[in-house]
Amino acid sequence: MLRVLMVSCLWLASNSLWAEAMTGLQVVEKAKQNGAGFEDLTQEVKMILMDKKGDTTERDMLLKAMTDSNGKSYSMSIFTAPKREKGIALLTVNEADSDSKQYLYLPSSRRVKRITSSNSSSSFRGSDFTFEDLSEQRTEDYRFEMVKKAPCGELECYVVDRFPKEGLESSYSKTELWIDSTHYRPMKAMFYDKDGALLKTMETSGYTLYQDKFWNPKQILMKNNQEGTSTEMQSIKTTINSGLKASEFTELAMRNFR
Repeated sequence: MLRVLMVSCLWLASNSLWAEAMTGLQVVEKAKQNGAGFEDLTQEVKMILMDKKGDTTERDMLLKAMTDSNGKSYSMSIFTAPKREKGIALLTVNEADSDSKQYLYLPSSRRVKRITSSNSSSSFRGSDFTFEDLSEQRTEDYRFEMVKKAPCGELECYVVDRFPKEGLESSYSKTELWIDSTHYRPMKAMFYDKDGALLKTMETSGYTLYQDKFWNPKQILMKNNQEGTSTEMQSIKTTINSGLKASEFTELAMRNFR
């Protein structure tokens, strides 16, 4: 249900106030802080891929993430079903002042492949998510512009345009971010290709508050507006701060997962 719009004069007045109070970068930084702070996180996830005809394919995944005492962060996505995908894993390692490093493990070849910037725009296992979408995206690599404040469902959102700075390899010319103005949760992102045309739209829903301070969505839906396909990530079970260790985020750990 859409939020009732304010009377025009009040809308314009409020816009002038929030524009002075918040910049696009400040909104994005608050959103980033809002979803961080936990030591580690484990999720059981169902991935649902829909093709142009509306036919669906399901996969099960285990997602793990952690940040160590030095601020170095890790994440790993491992397919657990169906059998043909089981064991395929993506490891992402992020260090301060350094680009993300990503590694893809394929059990069929027992090989670990480094994902380079030249193939970061490739699809992750046929989904509508690319390796770039799944990498750490540092705010210092982008320029942000506050666009407006607008209704987003029953909430109100800041709309912020994000542009990659010169030198950053990205498959997107711009990303339009919708972040709710109450809890600073990312609600929607619209990705534009190099020609400025809308390429993909990502929407989040079903946010749950963990330990009274960590917001996490139950669903993330990525739609390819140009191809007519979509990929949905459904969180089945989430565990916070279970004591994961850095040794669980290595090439050896990917190879030995059962």
